[in-house]
Amino acid sequence: MTAKLQIRWFGHSCFLITSTSGTRILTDPFDETVGYRLPDVSADVVTSSHDHFDHNNVSVARGNPVVLKAEGEYKDDRTRISSVETWHDAEHGAKRGKNRVFIIETDGVRIVHMGDIGHDLTSSQLNAIGQADVLLVPCGGHYTIDAAGAKRLVAATCPKVVIPMHYKTNTVRDWPIAKVDEFLEGYDNVVRLDCNELELTPGALPEDTTVYVLKL
Repeated sequence: MTAKLQIRWFGHSCFLITSTSGTRILTDPFDETVGYRLPDVSADVVTSSHDHFDHNNVSVARGNPVVLKAEGEYKDDRTRISSVETWHDAEHGAKRGKNRVFIIETDGVRIVHMGDIGHDLTSSQLNAIGQADVLLVPCGGHYTIDAAGAKRLVAATCPKVVIPMHYKTNTVRDWPIAKVDEFLEGYDNVVRLDCNELELTPGALPEDTTVYVLKL
């Protein structure tokens, strides 16, 4: 049986990425005030794109993980994680501060987690991030880029797999962010899964950009 790369969504911008060799990376864990069930998982690495309550609950991960917040990277025999500094708003961080985009390279797949990015990428940021195989992108607006901005990021990074995040659901229905539907408009390949986990076969990603909507 071919080993799978697993991406499991816990809501908001929090994912557990498990490589075929078993390395576990937890991204942007939220605290209990957000409303989603807290992830109950062990991790080797935890990334936090910025120090806000809905992205920085790094202590939720069991084990003794490496925590990446600002500068620094993680590397083992099969996985490398680096980051690029961006902003949480369109005014160079004047409103909400900095944001880090994390690039997770594992199993020959480049997974780019955009965090709470609030602007279009500059040419230097785009060059530093490079092409994405899998793009985890916010699309709800208000605190982050909106649907149109997220589509521009997809066009700029040319991923094979797109997973939208940080949008309105029943859990965060009172937040001033939009649902995922506007972002999905115009894409030919949209797959709505009836679960919160996507399994990918390294080396056999979709030929054309495919958007996967996960369900809690």
